[in-house]
Amino acid sequence: LSKHCLRCYDPIVRNPTTTERPEAGEPTGPPVDGRTARRERGRQAVIETVVQLLHEGHAPPPTAMVTQRAGVSEATLFRYFESIADLQFQATGRFIETHRHLFAIPNEGKGALSARIERFAAARGALWEAIAPVARLGRARAFDNPDLASVLGDTRRTQQAQAARHFAPELATMSPAAREDAAAMITAIASFETWDLQRFDLNRTPAQIKRAWRTTLRSMLETTSEPES
Repeated sequence: LSKHCLRCYDPIVRNPTTTERPEAGEPTGPPVDGRTARRERGRQAVIETVVQLLHEGHAPPPTAMVTQRAGVSEATLFRYFESIADLQFQATGRFIETHRHLFAIPNEGKGALSARIERFAAARGALWEAIAPVARLGRARAFDNPDLASVLGDTRRTQQAQAARHFAPELATMSPAAREDAAAMITAIASFETWDLQRFDLNRTPAQIKRAWRTTLRSMLETTSEPES
């Protein structure tokens, strides 16, 4: 997997080779560009099918489910993609791209501490609720995929920097070491792993999780900030 697969979606278009056999009913001669375009449309249709299945909670969706929903044969599927991992790479990138806006914290760093805590908890909760199937799959696959593990590490560090900016007034009152510790703890508290444990292992509701986040963040940060007017 590319290190950019969770940050942007850039479909890889592979031109058919001269040894590739045409599908039934497909012209064997020129124009090659038309055949390539049809192939790419087919690829994109399969990718969109997998994205739909991911949204429905199938992570990863079985190959038979993909081919049935997309209306293609398994042979055609493997003509479009080098492997199931290749298809999952493309679909994961598209899935994450559709949720890119949820990675942001609205009005980052602005307003009173209580308002910033509320927006932070709401943003992280909405993000994890939306991408849970893919996030869970990605973390499971990261154990034997160094590139994916690197992507997840980069994403976590990006979220740590985001938390540091969002709570900068409070962190600024701390020593450098304490500031770094606090930013790391905020990131861990509101991480997908923590959310997933509470949501499914502990059977807590999204509202209960956000309430716990708010309480914990207030206990960490209110003592370091000036009283709010």
